[in-house]
Amino acid sequence: MSFKKVSLLLIVVIMSMFNIHNVYANARFADVPTSHGASEEINYLVNLGVIKGYMENGKTIFKPNAPVTRGQVAKMVVEATGSKPLVVQKSSFSDVQIGTELSGYVERSIELGYFSAYSPGKFGPNVPLTRDEMSKVLVSAFKLDAEEYGKLTVPFTDIKPTHAYYKYIAAIYYSGITKGDTTGTKYNATEIVKRSQFASFIARAKDEKYRLDLPVKGVTIPNATDAIGQVRATTDNLNVRSSASVANASNILGKINTGTTLYLYEVNTNGWLKVAYDGRYAYISKDYAELLAADGQALSKVSKEVKAFGEVNLYKTRDVNSQTVEKFADEATIKVYGTTGNWYLTEQNGIPGYVRISQTTDIIVEPPTDNNDNSGEGEPNNGGEEETPPVVTPNPDPEPEIPPTPVEPPTLNTKTIGSATVDGLHIRQTASGSSASLGRINRGTLVEVHSISGNWANVTHNGVTGYVHKTYLRLINQTGSKIAGRIIVIDPGHGGKDPGTTHGKTIQEKEITLKVSNLVKAKLEASGAIVKMTRTGDTYPSLQDRVDFAKNNYGEVFVSIHVNSASSSAKGTETYYSVTSNDNEKEDFALATAVNTQIVKQANMNNRGVKRVDYYVVKGLVMPAILVELGFVSNAEDRNKLTSDKYAEIFAQAIYDGIVEYYSK
Repeated sequence: MSFKKVSLLLIVVIMSMFNIHNVYANARFADVPTSHGASEEINYLVNLGVIKGYMENGKTIFKPNAPVTRGQVAKMVVEATGSKPLVVQKSSFSDVQIGTELSGYVERSIELGYFSAYSPGKFGPNVPLTRDEMSKVLVSAFKLDAEEYGKLTVPFTDIKPTHAYYKYIAAIYYSGITKGDTTGTKYNATEIVKRSQFASFIARAKDEKYRLDLPVKGVTIPNATDAIGQVRATTDNLNVRSSASVANASNILGKINTGTTLYLYEVNTNGWLKVAYDGRYAYISKDYAELLAADGQALSKVSKEVKAFGEVNLYKTRDVNSQTVEKFADEATIKVYGTTGNWYLTEQNGIPGYVRISQTTDIIVEPPTDNNDNSGEGEPNNGGEEETPPVVTPNPDPEPEIPPTPVEPPTLNTKTIGSATVDGLHIRQTASGSSASLGRINRGTLVEVHSISGNWANVTHNGVTGYVHKTYLRLINQTGSKIAGRIIVIDPGHGGKDPGTTHGKTIQEKEITLKVSNLVKAKLEASGAIVKMTRTGDTYPSLQDRVDFAKNNYGEVFVSIHVNSASSSAKGTETYYSVTSNDNEKEDFALATAVNTQIVKQANMNNRGVKRVDYYVVKGLVMPAILVELGFVSNAEDRNKLTSDKYAEIFAQAIYDGIVEYYSK
């Protein structure tokens, strides 16, 4: 071999050794080269101080294939979410020694709801974490919306909707944190999580740049307001299926018994009803269910038939502003299942709903004249002339009602008027729900308000004076301040032992919400409103306490103020009202829209929209109630505003203006 060839070979070997060394030199851990699939995520978490490795035989190693334990995860999620270890005088668990580093992280993770006890009195710090437990930890720590995502279908054949961790697994799947196994068809819930795997999971949860490509949400979440009616099961053990087919048992989602009521979305011609079940669309057989209107009235027995007088709309509810679900052609026969006020309960093509009685005519058939002439048996008894057709007469209203407000409303002589927020609202003889009804008014009807005592308003409409429950009136001042005298409940979120979401050591949700709430209170009171605060200091009223407080103080609207936290890229304002349909749902939406719009405009926030979620404090109230998430402390731009005195004033002004706007319509 020539000297030149030897030299060349030596250079190649040296360069090769240099490259190998370089790969490991750039890695923090000897057992995690830069080529490792989780290398970037591991280094990201090391930089944040979330994880660290081990020193063995003079080398720093990570042990990527070792199981991650509950104790290790407790520390990781507490650090990753910006929280600090909790110092306590007595350990909550016999297997966690007080005063150790682990103790502080375990106690904090329990307090924040990331973990629960492994067994009575024990935390199980050395117990390996399973994939199902991991899903709940990440959802809890990073505030992923398990309730929303839990209504979607996941592709994992080993995870049924009845699985205890289903909604958490769905949340991390639809958030781009996991794709399941290598095939994407199984989740393997009881499999133990490796340290490198958990590093990837927690990095994806914390920072969107590490997330997987988000799956397409192939299932639409049923919305109660979109339902065309309801159905009630008429047999026990009725199968609820994911598709309109009995071909196999694999599409059975569950079973329901006699009397179970579900929202109805579609009546198929092949004998299936599309319903909402366990937060998703499903199907039941029409043969084993009875139709109900949207308000729950049953279509059990036909009492009579009438004819459509012109083209007649079939409304979802007894409200001409509600959804038109079907139409009857002129002269079409309408089967009447029930009568309520000026409305007939009926159905068309299997879809239940209401038609106005004034748009129908009764069918009156004159009986044939009995002339006792039997000589012409089989022949017309009128001499061969055509029979007299049925007599059709316009249908009067079945019972007296207070007529609706004309298009041009009359002059109302009181300084405060009330606009009815529901249909069929009774004007009572006395201030009691059991008092005799003097008549009823519909949504949008205006009444004169003479006085208010507790929950009752003394009103007059078209010469009739009585009492209306003020929960169903939007009270409008005709002169002066639009909110003078209005009882407005402001709920500063969290407080006391519950700091809410946090960022670093100094930023706490409970302090931001109280600061903004106090500013809102001052602005409302300056305009004459009566403001009730669920808390005025660093105290913690429970969620039920807040609901009860609003009711006991005869609140007329309820505004709960919060701030958000998620990934660093999530930002903006969103406002919630209850999913659970109530008579005042349209008022909830109007108030939420007004407040959300004002905040977005005045504070220049990203608009995340008005959303329907059953948060406890809004679900528990019939009065117009909303929950405002001002912005995200986890996002730098939002956080700068949320911690700014200038923007606290802007947020407060926007909420104030939104409330005034609501009362101005």
